[in-house]
Amino acid sequence: LLAPTWALAQAPAATAPQPLAPLAHWVGGEWVGQFEVPGGRKLTLIRSYQWSFDQRLLVGRSFGEIDGRRRQSRETHYFWNPATKRIEFHDFLDQGGGYGDGVIELRDGAIQMNAKIVGNPGHPDWRARITESGDDQIIEVEALKDGQWGPFGKYAYKRQR
Repeated sequence: LLAPTWALAQAPAATAPQPLAPLAHWVGGEWVGQFEVPGGRKLTLIRSYQWSFDQRLLVGRSFGEIDGRRRQSRETHYFWNPATKRIEFHDFLDQGGGYGDGVIELRDGAIQMNAKIVGNPGHPDWRARITESGDDQIIEVEALKDGQWGPFGKYAYKRQR
């Protein structure tokens, strides 16, 4: 009885739930970015997305891979909030714990994300602009430090199916 239910939750939806339609194309394959960290080591970041059973929640999981070891770094739940009439998310972090609450907006042909971090004073609040073209994605992140927004990083990802 549980196996068919699990299988349904893993498959991409034939049609996306209407309120989350702007994010539906994230489902399928893995979004992979490769970066160099201090010391010349290579870091691979991998993001994947799947629908919850009732397709009212999009679950994103992020992993970091360095020196051949893969570890989950965050899990993000995206949902439609009928009270605010917005796509919102909860972002659970492993970098010192804590979580972020955020909002997604579509603006100027890009996805805008804003997150307020709770429970981890060492992790900054952040906002990001995501631009996409097919299976390519650029994420430009700013972080809040000392009351000012400043550049945090620019990350290129490519979907691997």
